[in-house]
Amino acid sequence: MTKDKQRPDARFDDDDDPLDFLSNLGEDVSAAQQALFVHPEVAGWLERTPGLGHEIPWTIVSFTDETGRRVSGLVVAGSFTNGKWDLTTEFVLFTGRARRPGTFLTVDGAAVQARAQGSVPGVGPRRPDEMALLKEMQAASRAWAASPSLQAYWALFASIHGCSPMPDTFVELRFQDHCYRGLIIDGTLDSTGFWDMEQPVELLLPSGRTIGLQADQADSVAFLTGGEQHDLKRHG
Repeated sequence: MTKDKQRPDARFDDDDDPLDFLSNLGEDVSAAQQALFVHPEVAGWLERTPGLGHEIPWTIVSFTDETGRRVSGLVVAGSFTNGKWDLTTEFVLFTGRARRPGTFLTVDGAAVQARAQGSVPGVGPRRPDEMALLKEMQAASRAWAASPSLQAYWALFASIHGCSPMPDTFVELRFQDHCYRGLIIDGTLDSTGFWDMEQPVELLLPSGRTIGLQADQADSVAFLTGGEQHDLKRHG
């Protein structure tokens, strides 16, 4: 038995196994994270499961509901013991992917045969300011979603460079007494497809303002989300 925590008419976003249309588990987790981090209810769920993405790995789980529909998503709450989720008890899945918002679905593990499709390890200790940073990232994401011109530019950039459907790299650059945090919406990619922080970048700040910065002149650069590890953690 399942209970929809969001609204009674919420639709599932993926009837099929996500690995059927994404090339690997990492891409599936990344797509789910993109949707999760911009969802208006994400802060509450991360407060409920504070180790998620840190001590607790990102785990994709699937099951077949009573109508025969295949449902899958990220586990965001439940009983996590001995290094894994107990899928025989009640747990909560987030079913979103990329731009598809999804829903938080409470699943009775005793009533379905749920299985873990795979996990991506967390990234270690949490930053003490994680929730504040998450709110800033959500504000920047909302500003991007509200700007047709920014969306159009990113669509072109992403089609050329093979980027995600929406900007997902949230960074912090410090220049002496000045600190800037925002989504990278323009810049140069290196040979691995990662942002080259030796080149200028353009950020979309939580206020909705854009600013161009000489990243190579920053005193410090912190990737708070995006890249190979999508989590609120300082790199380097």
